[in-house]
Amino acid sequence: MSVSIGALLPVPLNGMGISYTCGSLAEGMVDRSVKVTIVTPRARWLPQSVEVIGILPKWAQYVPYRWVRGIARSKIEHVFLCYMDQLQSQKVAAYLWPNATIETVSELKKRNVTIFREQFNCPTATAKVILDQAYERLGVMPQHGITAEIVNEEARLLEKVDYIFCPNPAVEASLLENGVPASKLLKTSYGWDPARFARSKPLYPKCEGLTAVFVGAICVRKGAHLLLEYWARSGIKGRLILAGEMEPTIKKKCANLLARKDVIVFDYYRNIGALYRSADCFLFPSLEEGGPQVIYEACGCSLPIATTGMAAGRIVRNNCEGFVIDPYDADGWVAAIRALAQDVKLRQRMANAAIERSKSFVWPAVASQRRRQILQCMGKISDAGNSEG
Repeated sequence: MSVSIGALLPVPLNGMGISYTCGSLAEGMVDRSVKVTIVTPRARWLPQSVEVIGILPKWAQYVPYRWVRGIARSKIEHVFLCYMDQLQSQKVAAYLWPNATIETVSELKKRNVTIFREQFNCPTATAKVILDQAYERLGVMPQHGITAEIVNEEARLLEKVDYIFCPNPAVEASLLENGVPASKLLKTSYGWDPARFARSKPLYPKCEGLTAVFVGAICVRKGAHLLLEYWARSGIKGRLILAGEMEPTIKKKCANLLARKDVIVFDYYRNIGALYRSADCFLFPSLEEGGPQVIYEACGCSLPIATTGMAAGRIVRNNCEGFVIDPYDADGWVAAIRALAQDVKLRQRMANAAIERSKSFVWPAVASQRRRQILQCMGKISDAGNSEG
C-alpha cells in the first residue's frame, strides 16, 4: 500500500525547534511505501528523501522572517491544499503542525483526506489554566497570550481531525480531560540524534561542586523562576547554567537570583552539546509541555534528570533516569538537587540508565513507530470503507 503524507509546517524549516522535530520525523517516516512532503514558508535545511515545498518567493528567502511572516501566513494553507489535490497516491494523509486553521481542516475533510495532528503541547484549554495559576502565584498578569477564542478554535479543530499524536502521557491525559475520544489518540514520543553531539566538547572544565544545566526558553511556562528559587534554597556548591531566551517577567521577578555568582545565563548558545557535556545533571521544572526535545538529548548525553511529569516525556522514569517531581514541591526539588550534588554513585547510576534508555528514542526508531501508526490507521479506514460497500 502506497501512502503520501503532506505535512503542513507553517514555520520555516531551519533545523531548529519544532521545524527540526518535524523534519526529523518526516525523514524517518519515508520508505518505499511512504512518501512525505513538507509544505513550509522557506527551507534552509532539507531532510533526506523528503520533498520540501517552500512557498515564499526567492527574494524572501534571505530577509528576516518577521518581515515576510504575513505573506507566508496568507499563502501557505492555499498552497498546501493545492498540493494535496495533486496527489495521485492510493492513500493520502495530512500531517498538521502548529496553527492550521479550522477552514483548512474542513477543506481536507471535504476531500476525504485522513488528518493527523501533532499535539506538541497540551491543548490550550489546559495550558491556559496552568499558566494563569503560575502567573497569579507570581503576582503578575498572564503573559501567555492564550485567549478564549484560541481555546475554542482548537477545540473545534480537535473535534474534526482523525488522529492526534500525543508525545507524552500528560498530553494524552489532558486531551481526554477535554473530551477528546481515546480512539483518536496515538501514543508517541520525540527523539534525538546521537550524531549531533558526537563531537561536542565541554564548554566549561569541571568545578568544585555540581554543574547543573537548563536549556530552553527561560520563562514561567518552563518553570525557570522555580528552578532559580530551588537552586538558591539547596545551598550546594556549584553552578547553574541556563541557556535560552529570557522572558521579561523572569528577568524582573528573579533579578536577585539571576545575579548570584553561581548562576550563568546564555540568552543564545547554538552549541547546546557543549553545555550538556559540561554538566553533571539536567534540571527542568517545566509546568506545561508536550515532549521537550532537550530531555531526550540530555538523556542521550548521559545526564541524570530532575524534571516534572509534564516534561518527562516517555523517557524519564522516577528514580531511574532521574527524579520526576511536582513543579511546586519545593522540598522535593531541593532534596533532589542536594542528592545529585552529594551522591556521586546515584548520579552515575541515573546517568547510565539515561544513556541506555535513550538508545530506544533515536529518531529512526521514533519515526518508524509513527509510520507504522499511520499505516495502521489508514488501513483501518480502508477496511471500514470496503466493508460498507
